[in-house]
Amino acid sequence: MGSRETTQPRTQPPQDEERQDLPLGKPVVDADAEAFSSLLRWAKAMVVALASVSGFMSPFSSTIYVPALDEISKKLQISRADTLLSVTLYLVFQGLSPSFWGPLSDQLGRRPILLSTFTVLLGANLGLAFSNTFWLLLVLRMVQAFGSSSAMAIGAGLIGDIARRKERGRYMSYFQSGVLLGPCVAPVVGGLVSHRWDWHAPFFFLAAFGGLLNVVLALFLPETLRKLMGDGSRQPRGIWKPWVPMRWTPKPGANERAPPLMHPVSTLSIRQMGFERPWLVYGQLDISLLVASYAIPFALFSVTSSFFSPILASNYDYNTIVIGLCYLPLGAGFALGSILSGRLIDSEYQRAKRKHGLRLNLYKARLKLGPIFNVIFCCGVMAFVWCLDKRVHIAAPLTIVFFTMTASMMYFTAINALLIDLYPDLGASIIASVNISRCILSAVIVAVTQYIINGIGTGWTFTLYSLVAMVCPIPVTLLLVRLNTSLLTRSARSDKAARAQVLGHA
Repeated sequence: MGSRETTQPRTQPPQDEERQDLPLGKPVVDADAEAFSSLLRWAKAMVVALASVSGFMSPFSSTIYVPALDEISKKLQISRADTLLSVTLYLVFQGLSPSFWGPLSDQLGRRPILLSTFTVLLGANLGLAFSNTFWLLLVLRMVQAFGSSSAMAIGAGLIGDIARRKERGRYMSYFQSGVLLGPCVAPVVGGLVSHRWDWHAPFFFLAAFGGLLNVVLALFLPETLRKLMGDGSRQPRGIWKPWVPMRWTPKPGANERAPPLMHPVSTLSIRQMGFERPWLVYGQLDISLLVASYAIPFALFSVTSSFFSPILASNYDYNTIVIGLCYLPLGAGFALGSILSGRLIDSEYQRAKRKHGLRLNLYKARLKLGPIFNVIFCCGVMAFVWCLDKRVHIAAPLTIVFFTMTASMMYFTAINALLIDLYPDLGASIIASVNISRCILSAVIVAVTQYIINGIGTGWTFTLYSLVAMVCPIPVTLLLVRLNTSLLTRSARSDKAARAQVLGHA
């Protein structure tokens, strides 16, 4: 294609608009006008599907044995608080581990890191399936989280590699549906298999499912990291090459040269790998505000899903099968939210872009409806838990939680899409920083909730949590949407230079 540059001198951007405080490079402004990815449409769909299923594994592993918590307490002769410690430790390592795997995948590629970590997950699940002591359960749960949580960051990196901004909301909603469906579907499966056998059965299931998924990834997942594959048209080799040969990009014409080989992987020292990157992003005001506005409502979601099972067991005297089935409305709500959220977010972005062009307020385009969905989510949690606390007929809380989870999906997808918009080439590292905050905060909340319930009761505990989660993100969102300073805007002044700088630091 011919050059579109003119002979007019380029205007240097104001110095105060530069992002020089971190070695992250500048965020990419837009790529909608260029061939961002050469992957065929079906190939993009496969990448998104594999990313979603991979992202499903970590939260699925976290809660699959929740219906059997009471059985574990009895068999291992420990208290409920001790049993919940295994959930807390999992959340801690689920939050910290992506800060290691995310930068690695930004340097070495998505595919080899994902395959390696899922192999670790397989070993941890097999160990848990044969464990009969509390200390071993805790150790292997930490290893399990270390192996499974990589997919949450790498999956977002895959989306950032292949999706233009105008379609990123839809793709992120599909990916998020896997991440958020995990803790809803897992108790159904865990309840069925643990009722049929015992509390070890969920881990046998995880070993089988995770092993099968690892084989599928090895067979079909292409490498997408842009510093290795460019727009996806380069030829992979070695471990970066799927076992099943397939044509992912359009066939070259008769007079066109064959695509070149992938870029070589740089040999970097430990210091150059960028493990500090997920932590350094907290130094940027807008990223920190976005992460906080995501982490607080997510902690409410985590503690609600974790305590749903014990509340059903104590207040309704349900067995593990019925408890598992009660999680189905949560999953159905997420499924509906994944369908609606991506289309709504992308349509709002395209409407704003048609009106304002590349000078649009990206925060407003992505977050305009966010506070509304978050308020619906938090109010829904309050109503849901009070119904459970007062032993209202189960149909009422299950109906409420369906719409509550739909609203939460709309909110979480908007935040994630915006984060990837800001740094698409560092998607895994950015989402790793989100995981650090949301999982550590969730772990703390889950650990202390039983003690708060003992003091003020279930209903008032979750009312307090819901009010905090509802109020805190509102000023953050309004600040990002309304503030129009150099720190909180993205202009179209140097898209290509910004992308080159990001890739140079990545």
